Amino acid sequence: MTETPLRDGVRHLLANVRNEEWTFDRVLTDGERKGTGDEHAPAITELLAGANERRKFATQMLHEVAAGRSADDCAEVTPARAASWAEAHRDAHVAMSALHEALGVVDEEQLAAHWGPARNHPQYLWRHVAMYAVRDPSLRYAEWHHRAGREWEGLAVLSRWYEAVRGSGLPAKALSDASYDLACGFARAGRLDEAMRVLPDAFTYNDRGAVGVLKAWAREDSDLAPLAHRPDFRTLVGAT
Repeated sequence: MTETPLRDGVRHLLANVRNEEWTFDRVLTDGERKGTGDEHAPAITELLAGANERRKFATQMLHEVAAGRSADDCAEVTPARAASWAEAHRDAHVAMSALHEALGVVDEEQLAAHWGPARNHPQYLWRHVAMYAVRDPSLRYAEWHHRAGREWEGLAVLSRWYEAVRGSGLPAKALSDASYDLACGFARAGRLDEAMRVLPDAFTYNDRGAVGVLKAWAREDSDLAPLAHRPDFRTLVGAT
């Protein structure tokens, strides 16, 4: 039997984020489902609709790669609006099913390839898919809780994303992403010691060529701003 750790790992993450959305479906109040948002603070229904569009984009990317064509890995995903939560939830099933099918048309070598235009550090197709389909929605769901003052729920989303990555069998690059995200959540919530316990892993598990880029990003990241006064943070990210 051919082993497919990258494909299996991405599918593991897809199952995790879909569970988050099923949880929303069960626990949201009518008011939360029908709530309206704006460009800077989208409503939960808009967030799910946006996640569906990102999964469609990831699906398109996989089909382009399978056909031997180049794929634009930095294209802007068109914002989407759903008429209702029920509609968005139904669309999520369709979008996720199509993405699972698309994962079956690419092989491990294609998923492992550096993809997109040349940059100052490697990018991988499996990571692009995970970011569009799982990571970005998870971060947006956590932020939605944060804006509502539900810090525990927001951190729980990020913690489940982190644990899903740990159980995915994907390369360490994924754990770098999840560690950074969880550290940002802790810092936003004012839990600074906990943030500093996980943030170093974002650099330890990253590609060597990407560490400098990530440190520069961390120095400017507003989510990590509460750590800016700490000597351990400043040493970690090379702040002067």
